[in-house]
Amino acid sequence: MAKTIEDLFYYIHLSGNCILLFLFIFFFKRTKKEVPLILIAVYALLDSALNIFTFQFSAKLYLYIWATFTLVEYSIFSFIIGSNIRKQSIRKAILYISIAFIVFTSFYNVLTNFKKIDSIPIGIETILILLFSFYYLYEQMNDTSNLFVYSKYQFWIVIGFMIYLAGSFFVYIFASGLNNEILNQYWFFTNIFYFLMIILFSISLFVFSKKAKNTNPTNFRPYLN
Repeated sequence: MAKTIEDLFYYIHLSGNCILLFLFIFFFKRTKKEVPLILIAVYALLDSALNIFTFQFSAKLYLYIWATFTLVEYSIFSFIIGSNIRKQSIRKAILYISIAFIVFTSFYNVLTNFKKIDSIPIGIETILILLFSFYYLYEQMNDTSNLFVYSKYQFWIVIGFMIYLAGSFFVYIFASGLNNEILNQYWFFTNIFYFLMIILFSISLFVFSKKAKNTNPTNFRPYLN
């Protein structure tokens, strides 16, 4: 029964990626030049590929591939947030912090003999992305020219980051210290929060597409007598 539930949430996880990629392709004419939307599509594609194919590798290689994906995930998330923050000093701070994190994680992955998942880098990643996200929201809330923060597609992406990372935080942190039987009982939470993040990413595609359609010059119809 537990195995069936585990498989169910695994397929829900993958189905979320399929939904996002389908929507990205469907709205491709409008989204093809929008870097954050391209990045979340690439992220979903990579996640799907890793979930489907990495089971064929040895346990050690499997761990290192996913540890590398932590760096990719962090790079995508931090770039999207940083590129949408207006204050130059904060953007520079995010850049310097990101370089330090990437260097630290690279050394950690090479020098540490972790046996399950890279809990420490994931924990640091979570804290950093949450801090960046909170600042992004703070900046948006204090922007008097922006009456409806939810009208920006970036808002939905950032909220997705926060829900996924905050919701999965304790599972990832304690994963290294739990035996597989207990870990499997709680791992489905990561799939649930991942799916919620992908749904919010999908909403961001709809928000951007609707806004792009309304501002498209080809939709303009002049009034002629």
